[in-house]
Amino acid sequence: MSETIFVINAPPLLFTKEDLYNSKFVKNDLNPFIKAIADSFFLSNNFRKNNKVYFNTQLGEETFQVIFNGDKLRYLGPSFFSAGHLLLRAKNNIINPNSKKGKLTLGLSINKGSIDDIFDRYDDAKFYQITTTNTLKKNYSLDLSDQVNLFLYGFTEFTGLNHTIIKFSLGPIEIDEQIIMTNFLIDRVI
Repeated sequence: MSETIFVINAPPLLFTKEDLYNSKFVKNDLNPFIKAIADSFFLSNNFRKNNKVYFNTQLGEETFQVIFNGDKLRYLGPSFFSAGHLLLRAKNNIINPNSKKGKLTLGLSINKGSIDDIFDRYDDAKFYQITTTNTLKKNYSLDLSDQVNLFLYGFTEFTGLNHTIIKFSLGPIEIDEQIIMTNFLIDRVI
């Protein structure tokens, strides 16, 4: 089975543990991105071990990728809160790697750098950019025969890349819903 990589371009990690349980946080711009982490791995209560998520974000002026590696990942449940707590661990690790709150769990790691580092790592992958438009296409032709298929969410146009990026639209829906739809489409192809 081919490996599926989700690359999520998220807003900066500006939340605390208390924020997760605050009803006002539900309307925060970061919320659908956090939910998209769990949605990347769970579909019909099955955990997808062959998936990997690169959560591209900022803390201060620096860019990081919080990496969720499905074949080793522990402590991720299908809930928003579960994903939020793992992101908090990653945030605490970036701030102070030696703290108890910043201890990373299995399958969770952090890379410092830009999105180009991910593109370079998966140079031979097939790239799909999911865009939001006002039209929802009914027929998709995903060719997932490659070893690695990389799906990009929340990005604008890419310039100066040597990669061919196949773009398709899932309609004007949130990032977490785009992930669910993509998982559904992948299930239909595989």
